[in-house]
Amino acid sequence: MKLHLLTPTIPKNPDSSTRVALDLFTDAAHKKGHELILISSNQCKMRFSNKPEILVNNKKLRMNVLIVRPSFSWKSADIHANLIKQFELAGVPTLNTYASIMMTKNKIRTLQILSNKGIAIPKTYVVRSAEFVPEIMKDIGKYPVILKAATGAKGIGVSIVESQRALRSLIEMMMDQEDAHPLIVQEYIKESRGKDVRVFIVNGHIVAAMERIATRKGEFRSNFSIGGRVKIASLTSEEKKLSLKSARACGLDFAGVDLIRSKNGPKILEVNSNPGLKGITEATGIDVAGKIIELALLKVIKKKKQ
Repeated sequence: MKLHLLTPTIPKNPDSSTRVALDLFTDAAHKKGHELILISSNQCKMRFSNKPEILVNNKKLRMNVLIVRPSFSWKSADIHANLIKQFELAGVPTLNTYASIMMTKNKIRTLQILSNKGIAIPKTYVVRSAEFVPEIMKDIGKYPVILKAATGAKGIGVSIVESQRALRSLIEMMMDQEDAHPLIVQEYIKESRGKDVRVFIVNGHIVAAMERIATRKGEFRSNFSIGGRVKIASLTSEEKKLSLKSARACGLDFAGVDLIRSKNGPKILEVNSNPGLKGITEATGIDVAGKIIELALLKVIKKKKQ
């Protein structure tokens, strides 16, 4: 059976995280006796007549299912995600869906969803002005704090801020940009110190988990993509429950849920619709890509029964 995977670009560099993920998906499909065809966004053309259509390299393809790797930022999400929506309107089953991807690409929207569902997160504020810093810090309590851009990924756009003067200056500088987005100010969980846990969830089941540990001196970000060390993580029942609830709240078919361990229990940091596969595969030896391929095949079976 032919399966398709959509990605904004298909990099040639074999060491890039995107290329590694695409190769893992391709190999997993092949091992299960199927062919995975990679499609980049620039190969696609949207056509509108009586109904929305998609042309890939100027051809209308018959597609069983589409796995989406949305490696684009929130800044460009509206443009790129329209393509995902077009595939759905053309009747192609997708995982993840347009709605769930748009939700998780927007960190502020994700915070709204998690908070509304009563899911534990670090104390967080979203601001557009430095004038609110004193009131925010009365609630958060003490420095340092984490300052995040609403559009960052892979640890990019995340800073640790040690003082009120520095926080005010950073907010003023970043909000002075012409295309400035709101900023996220979040409490720093001291006991987590450069560590977090990523939980991989596929079809409502936890399939793997790893602990990520910052290795560079003074580095508080633990992302594997910026040099963090990874190892297998054992999850508590509370961590499992919280991770599953977070992925379900965001409507994701597969997800990477990031949590930190605090003295008050686990707290969710982010929910990712495009989790990297290199780190988790190396850390656990589990074929996470294969689990996602299995879910794609289930989607095909479900569609044929309708």
